Amino acid sequence: MSSEPDDFLRAVEAALFVAEAPLTPAELKLHVGEGGNLAATLQALSDHYAGRGINLVERGGRWHFQTA
Repeated sequence: MSSEPDDFLRAVEAALFVAEAPLTPAELKLHVGEGGNLAATLQALSDHYAGRGINLVERGGRWHFQTA
């Protein structure tokens, strides 16, 4: 899915799944730290979930999962 370290990708994915509201990249970094390239990880996750029953989307600079 990505060349990012698996732990960082998994942390970003988990943080987004449990978030009560969409998160900005800065808010995500507060939860997952600086362990990788956040922009590339978000794009990799967005690509991974594209065409599935759930999608990772960005709106207004905030990221969240939504049903397809």
